[in-house]
Amino acid sequence: MPDDNVTVTVTYTVNSYDISAMVSVNPTNGGTVTGAGTLNYGETCTLTAVPATGHHFVKWTKNGTQVSTNPTYSFTVTGTATYVAYFEINSYDISAMVSVNPTNGGTVTGTGTFNYGETCNLTAVPATGYHFVKWTKNGTQVSTNANYSFVVTGEASYVAYFELNSYNVTAMVSVNPTNGGTVTGTGTFNYGETCNLTAVPATGYHFVKWTKNGTQVSTNANYSFVVTGEASYVAYFELNSYAITATANPTAGGTVTGANTYNHGATATLTATPATGYHFVKWTKNGTQVSSNATYSFTVTEAAAYVAHFQLNSYEITATTNPTGAGTITGTGSYNYGASCTLSVTANQGYTFLYWTKNGAQVSNNPSITFTVTEAAAYIAHFSLNSYEITASTNPKGAGTVKGAGTYVFGTSCTLTVIANPGCTFVNWTKDGEVVSTNAAYTFTVTEAAEYVANFSLNSYAITATANPTAGGILTGAGSYYHGTNCTLTATANTGYTFVNWTKDGVEVSANPSFTFMVTGAGSYVANFSLNSYEVTVAANPAEGGTVAGAGTYNHGTTATLTATANTGYTFVNWTLNGTEVSTNATYSFTVTGAGNYVANFSLNSYEVSVAANPAEGGTVAGAGTYNHGATATLTATANTGYTFVNWTKDGSVVSTEATYSFTVTGAGNYVANFSLNSYEITATANPAEGGTVTGAGNYNHGATATLTATANTGYTFVNWTLNGTEVSTNASYSFTVTEDGSYVANFSLNSYEVTVVADPAEGGSVTGAGTYQYGAMATVSVTLNNEYIFENWTLNGTVVSEELTYTFEVTGNSHLVAHLISTVEVGENEAPTLLAYPNPTQDKVYLQGVAMQTVRVFNAMGQLVIVKEFDNVENVELELGGLVPGLYTVSVRTSNGTMVSKVVMKQ
Repeated sequence: MPDDNVTVTVTYTVNSYDISAMVSVNPTNGGTVTGAGTLNYGETCTLTAVPATGHHFVKWTKNGTQVSTNPTYSFTVTGTATYVAYFEINSYDISAMVSVNPTNGGTVTGTGTFNYGETCNLTAVPATGYHFVKWTKNGTQVSTNANYSFVVTGEASYVAYFELNSYNVTAMVSVNPTNGGTVTGTGTFNYGETCNLTAVPATGYHFVKWTKNGTQVSTNANYSFVVTGEASYVAYFELNSYAITATANPTAGGTVTGANTYNHGATATLTATPATGYHFVKWTKNGTQVSSNATYSFTVTEAAAYVAHFQLNSYEITATTNPTGAGTITGTGSYNYGASCTLSVTANQGYTFLYWTKNGAQVSNNPSITFTVTEAAAYIAHFSLNSYEITASTNPKGAGTVKGAGTYVFGTSCTLTVIANPGCTFVNWTKDGEVVSTNAAYTFTVTEAAEYVANFSLNSYAITATANPTAGGILTGAGSYYHGTNCTLTATANTGYTFVNWTKDGVEVSANPSFTFMVTGAGSYVANFSLNSYEVTVAANPAEGGTVAGAGTYNHGTTATLTATANTGYTFVNWTLNGTEVSTNATYSFTVTGAGNYVANFSLNSYEVSVAANPAEGGTVAGAGTYNHGATATLTATANTGYTFVNWTKDGSVVSTEATYSFTVTGAGNYVANFSLNSYEITATANPAEGGTVTGAGNYNHGATATLTATANTGYTFVNWTLNGTEVSTNASYSFTVTEDGSYVANFSLNSYEVTVVADPAEGGSVTGAGTYQYGAMATVSVTLNNEYIFENWTLNGTVVSEELTYTFEVTGNSHLVAHLISTVEVGENEAPTLLAYPNPTQDKVYLQGVAMQTVRVFNAMGQLVIVKEFDNVENVELELGGLVPGLYTVSVRTSNGTMVSKVVMKQ
């Protein structure tokens, strides 16, 4: 029988597989695989294909069959299999990455499709009229060599930069002869531009032709051509010659010599010889006198026609009067020999013509004489002086007597005198009805016969009348009266006045207001008046209400001023006269026209006390009202939140600094409780102090908005604002409502910048000094040269900053420094242009030819710069090397198209 207690154990093992042994890559350097290892049957294996640099994943195969194109491939392990991760090397279309600037500046060869790691050799080929400048990669310069090689590692933008050639036309142009003229329009021109040259002749020259490299190209002074390269342009000039002519005017006046053809600047001499009976006057050119000498020499500067002017001889005929001024003569002057002369004389006023004399002998008694001129002569016209009758009379007849009438010679003085008869007054002298004088004695010069009249007027007298005082009355009767007539003066007293009497010269002449008398002369009369006076009395009602003043005796029409002064506690009401109000002014002025009893009326005072808050929102006030004189008023001021009570003022003056103010009322008053708004001190500082500047600090009222502004100094960046160490804002301009004092700090941080350093070309040497620097720190970059390279310069962000191997500078921003290196491998024979250096070897100097040189530099075998020379596109240079020690040197020549080098050996 079997034993029921037997236990049977069956043990199983799970198959496991080494996935690592199943996995491979194709090609072997195309990448790697992760995720392999030993896994049990049924487990999930996840493989990841990782491409090597420059490769990309293609697919997974299992036992030769593609199973996935995803780099990450998961599967369930069920047995052994072969898994292969396929990779392919990356390729790049360089043609699509390359461009030229400008687009018409040239072309590029060497483009195409390249695998990762292959070397691409690009060549920049300038178009006609352009030269290559540089290669850039992603905007950064990588080479100044037209042939640029690089290892392809990915996408990039390569640009070949070209520049249009330019030529210095100024250096190409000359003139022949050198003083023949000048040329305008020169300068520096780009290839293909049009140059417009203008030949400007110097004074005395004219333009002939233009030549280019010795061949005539134009006979026009304005010569235009398209600039395509160097050439020699010469403007030719020639000296001018001019025809000088000379003639006589008039033709019979004389002869001239010296006319001829002369070169510009030569001296011409013209000679004028007068004919018989003529004399030379002047030389003219184009109608303008140029000389008064018969022989005239001048420098010839233009063709010209000269005229020698001659004149016939002439004689002077003069004539005068005797006596001088007796007449006017015509016909005198200068006459040619044989000419006819007519002298005429006209007698002036007061004279009569007698006869002519010549050299003392009488020749004619006719005022006009005619004769033939054969010599110079002086004639005299003789005259006699006239005399006239002067008469005088009076108007009216018998008004006076006159003296001085009679016969007078022309031009003598006559004085007429008149004496007035009694009762008459002389007025004036008249001649033919026109007034000639207002003087009784009238003196004048006699020029003709004349009748004069002395005019007289009858006498009259002025009677005047005045009132004393002026306001006393009205007067009538004053005026102008003839001698012997009657005058009546009347005085009428004005209101308030009484007539007294008439006086003349202070003596009473009448006590009657109407006064008549006979006029025998001028007189001034005074009407005297007396002013009326009245009694004015004053009183106070009630008597204790106040005091009064101004009572007294007043003249009629004068002003009485009554004054009422209220006692304490009373107010003046009005003035009354016989119970009728006449004024409400305490001081009452009026014109007195009669006696009167005036009463000043008073009333007991009460006062209004008003209160206000300043400002209105500062607080509340109490205690306003109407108070009797002497009562106590109590005012109370309660400040509102945010305000502080300051004081009580009345009419602008402080009366109390207590919020509760009590006082005795003695008058009306407007009381103001003044409050002040709380203010706070806001300060602002910079941390660190040199980090920047801050504005906005100051005193602010409670609730006002303060704005603090932080401005970072160069090299710093604003961080935040803090108050008592706690950040309150990250804005440089921070505004907040002021509720308390506060000290705010603007925090700044010092900037740091990245300094990058590269060598161009990279194979030329190694550089140091790159890194991160704080603003203002000093950075030092250095380059170590590889064999067959020399150092050209350092550029900082594209600008040349140093020609020393080691360059130290202050960091003020991100800086990209490039050490520009030049290969010392000489240009091959098949390359153009060719730099020729000879003799080589040499002991003292070397000659450089073949290219237009701008800068020549010489480096020793260690790459150190020993000589630098600057030139202006010169193609032949003599370089002195005598001071150098024997050895191998590299000569670097910079041209407009790039840099070329040559090796030179200095021997013992």
